[in-house]
Amino acid sequence: MPEPGDYTIGWICALRTELVAATAFLDEKHDDPDHLPANDDNAYVLGRIGKHNVVIAALPHGQYGLVSAANVAKDLLRSFTNIRIGLMVGIGGGAPSDKHDVRLGDIVVGTPGNGRGGVLQYDYGKTVQDKDFQMTGHLNQPPQCILTALTVLGAQYEVDGHDIQAQIDRVLEGKPRLRANYQKPNAILDRLYSPSFTHAGNDTENCATTCDDNSKLVTRLERLEGHDSPVIHYGLIASANQLMKDAHIRDDLSTKEDILCFEMEAAGLMNNFPCLVIRGVCDYSDTHKNKVWQGYAAMAAAAFAKDLLCKVAPNKVAAEKKLNEYLSDVDAKLSVISDSLSQSQTKMEALHTDKHVERIVRWLAAPEISNNLNAALEIRHQGSGQKLIEGEAYVKWRKDAGSFLWLSGIPGCGKTILASTLIQDLQSNPQSSQNLLYYYFDFTDTLKQMFKNAIRSLLTQLYLKSESAKITLHSLYASCKNGWEQPSVSLLCSTFATMVEQAGEIWIVLDALDECPRRYDLLDWLRDLRANQKNAHVLVTSRPEQDIKSAIDRICTNQEIVTVQNELLKDDIRSYVQARVKEHESLSRWRNRPDIQEEIEVVLVDKANGMFRCVACQLDALEKCCDPKTLRSTLVSLPKTLDETYERILARIPPEHMCHAIRLLQFLTYSERPLRVNEAVDAIAIDLGPEVPRGSRFHSQNRMPIPAEITIYCSSLVVLVRRELKRSGYRPKYILEEIQLAHFSVKDYLISDRLANGAAQHLKETSARSLMAEACLAYLLELDPKVAAIRQKTAFPFSEYSANYWASYAMVGEQNSTLVRKLAMELLQSPESIDTCRQLQTRFWEPPVERNATALYYASLLGLPLCVDMLVEQGADINARGGLYGQALQAASANGHRQVVQLLIGNGANVQACGGHHGNALNAASSGGYAEISKLLIAKGADVNTEEDGHETALQTASAKGHVEIVQLLIENGANIHAQGGKHGNALRAAIAGRHSQAVQVLRGNKPYAHAQSTADGKKSYLDLADVDRNGSELLRSAAADGDTGLVDMLLDLGVDCNTYAHGWTLFHWAAGAGHVGVVKLLLDRGADASISDNFGSTPLNVAARKGYVEVVKLLRSRS
Repeated sequence: MPEPGDYTIGWICALRTELVAATAFLDEKHDDPDHLPANDDNAYVLGRIGKHNVVIAALPHGQYGLVSAANVAKDLLRSFTNIRIGLMVGIGGGAPSDKHDVRLGDIVVGTPGNGRGGVLQYDYGKTVQDKDFQMTGHLNQPPQCILTALTVLGAQYEVDGHDIQAQIDRVLEGKPRLRANYQKPNAILDRLYSPSFTHAGNDTENCATTCDDNSKLVTRLERLEGHDSPVIHYGLIASANQLMKDAHIRDDLSTKEDILCFEMEAAGLMNNFPCLVIRGVCDYSDTHKNKVWQGYAAMAAAAFAKDLLCKVAPNKVAAEKKLNEYLSDVDAKLSVISDSLSQSQTKMEALHTDKHVERIVRWLAAPEISNNLNAALEIRHQGSGQKLIEGEAYVKWRKDAGSFLWLSGIPGCGKTILASTLIQDLQSNPQSSQNLLYYYFDFTDTLKQMFKNAIRSLLTQLYLKSESAKITLHSLYASCKNGWEQPSVSLLCSTFATMVEQAGEIWIVLDALDECPRRYDLLDWLRDLRANQKNAHVLVTSRPEQDIKSAIDRICTNQEIVTVQNELLKDDIRSYVQARVKEHESLSRWRNRPDIQEEIEVVLVDKANGMFRCVACQLDALEKCCDPKTLRSTLVSLPKTLDETYERILARIPPEHMCHAIRLLQFLTYSERPLRVNEAVDAIAIDLGPEVPRGSRFHSQNRMPIPAEITIYCSSLVVLVRRELKRSGYRPKYILEEIQLAHFSVKDYLISDRLANGAAQHLKETSARSLMAEACLAYLLELDPKVAAIRQKTAFPFSEYSANYWASYAMVGEQNSTLVRKLAMELLQSPESIDTCRQLQTRFWEPPVERNATALYYASLLGLPLCVDMLVEQGADINARGGLYGQALQAASANGHRQVVQLLIGNGANVQACGGHHGNALNAASSGGYAEISKLLIAKGADVNTEEDGHETALQTASAKGHVEIVQLLIENGANIHAQGGKHGNALRAAIAGRHSQAVQVLRGNKPYAHAQSTADGKKSYLDLADVDRNGSELLRSAAADGDTGLVDMLLDLGVDCNTYAHGWTLFHWAAGAGHVGVVKLLLDRGADASISDNFGSTPLNVAARKGYVEVVKLLRSRS
């Protein structure tokens, strides 16, 4: 056996898995060392690789991190004094990015570059303003002979490829016991999830079962055949004293520092133990960790390390400096590392707190609303709105708690500008700026028209502004499985109400209620907000639509309604006209004619009648007047109303511009989202002639040379806006240039029956959506499927939009356009085009086009009944397998396409077919809340009690989602309410876990229409407390802490004891400690013990007083 001084290579491992892999690649194993110092606690394996004697040292069992690694290195060098080269070989977490396609099983080699030694310590830095950390720690550069060998090996791999997989296979053939845990897993288990999607189960549960949601997977191109596997990456490895399990931090650090991999030990050797770090990628540094890939990743890293050592000549190793000469530095560094760990931990905790806030904000996914404010302030004329700011109504509203103010005005009077002026005034006031919330309902953006997004925005703003209100949203986030699920709108509203109570005095400004098309919930919420929140100042603007007027009349007095009309705006309009006439370049020709300037001002102010929008359009028209006679003629004939103004603008569009103008107006009027300028340029360049063949429908040379000139086709009706798009982490902001209708009144006119000229037929919704579908489909069919999606998006800007929205337009368009049907069939029956479309899609919240499915499946998934009918006539297999949902019927059922479901069933689709994402079609319809489809499936023989492996029954699914009508339907058709199994155990637990009180009531027979089931003796049986989860008290605690009065009431009805302890507090403590007045009142009314003490002797009153919840304290004292 060689002597200790004969060993020159030190190989450090952290885990037993890594040690096993390293040992398996020894060419020769030596006897264990028998003369070690008493204070050396390392585990050693000795052996030979090539011409080198190698010492493999492992950390003691259960010890990880920087200090442990440094201690192992120290003892290794004291026991084997001739070690001259160090290797740290094992597993790590990958950091995939657009730049680096890192995948499971790949190898990352920490190589020097940009002044760094290959490993960066990311929790060993200084906090600096606007940055989480300034990275200062790095591993010393490896010995020169290793770097030289790395260059030689890399060149060999590039020319001839590598045989790492073959080496692993040979090792496993000789050691078959290792095969189960160390062979390469199936590629289907390589699953990269979206950063916001966290692991649903515990760390031991496989993501393939617990996180079975393919829509959350990041789409990646398949690696081309002929590429080496595994792939070897060279670059920076990040090291810390804790496991990286946060995908957002991973992405931020990866983007900023160009990191390829994260691990926990290498930085313990920083600056003082020159070594090369080699890591096999076993996970993606997120919450989705498991051991499936660890064995193979360790084998891959060990195989690469062996290849590398075989390229190093022994005489080159002998020429290197002995590493034990660094020992004094190592001892000193151990002290530094230990001292820094507590500081680093504190900094990382602060970082994780910030990231938790970021995760919650991302989870709420509120639309960015500051852009609306900035855009309005940019076009606002300086000084406008002053009369309103100084008026009695606004001053009183701003000062009086619980106040309400409605600014009501006709279209075009400038309500949005006024609202923005008031927001700016509130921001300038130290008291109101602290808790100021605002929202703009926006006709140009579908997302901003939804009430649910308004609530999400207000919640986000309040969460970021009020420390006292944060805990309530944290509780909601936790109750939604840490962001894995989304709360209902009612739960968002109740959470907001609780946060308002906790935040103190707040000011809320809501602009353009009339631009929220489905506003019943909005108006009900305003009524509740006015009635229950006495610390909220609420100001809203809108047109005097009848439903809005009726709702607001019931909650406020005449003194709280301000009509925005001519007298309030006359001075502002005059000032605006003066500024534009005298200062704008477009009217500069009249600077030497003050008489004409005054004439323009007098006429426009006199005709304005309080309509800013009308004045703006009239000034646009006057810009074209080049002589006094023409100008005066135009002034005399100026239209009196907005409708007349818009009619005249349309009539004056030149015939050669009309086609492009109509298409542009169609998209801007009915688009699902704002249209970017470069998208619009391509959209109008598409040739949609019926005889135009594929390959000739779009040519890039037909684009406008100057995109910004697109407004010329219908000026005054459209405008260009620049919007700053914020991105998370270190990624830079960027500016989007969009084109949109100039005002809501333009859209209102275009979709009305008041449209008088020939454009009317083209701007009806069915005609417009048909053409939009034609344009999107034609464009997609022109793309080269061989070109990667990321390049398509750059070269063809309209491609991403088309891929995301063509189907929603085609659902209308296929009924009215032969060309839509033709193009849709062409796309559906082209696997290459479908795959291109799939890669371009970014709307993850809707069903993506999937791989490995038939054209019939795609048509059913997307809800295209005429295409389905045509495919069936062509002989398509109705029950063919493929796609996320398994087959066409389940795909249609899951997405609510009733007409398609009828067609499929009528042509022989199997309603009992099993498999797919939901298990069967009835489960799919029950999950989506599609009662009519559920009825149809049951009528055609679907079994209501079918239980597929890994899936719940339809009743459990409907109960979990709170679809009361379907719960009732299933019970009426014999669903077994006692059935056990599935994710929640039974239907009642599912309803409770989802906080669906109505579903619980139906299941327990508490509603007149709820059906019990007959037992063998003919008696009726209802679900009872025995069916509730054993942790009913824990559910109760969560409900109390979240302020969910309805769920608390429901659980108390079920018999859960409100005086049991959960984490040291009773239910009363949790409600009082979170400031939930409603829950506290409910508990008092239900007879709960308000004098009960927690584990530390505090009563609910003590807790509320300590936390400063005055209303709770008052209530408890009044009842004591």
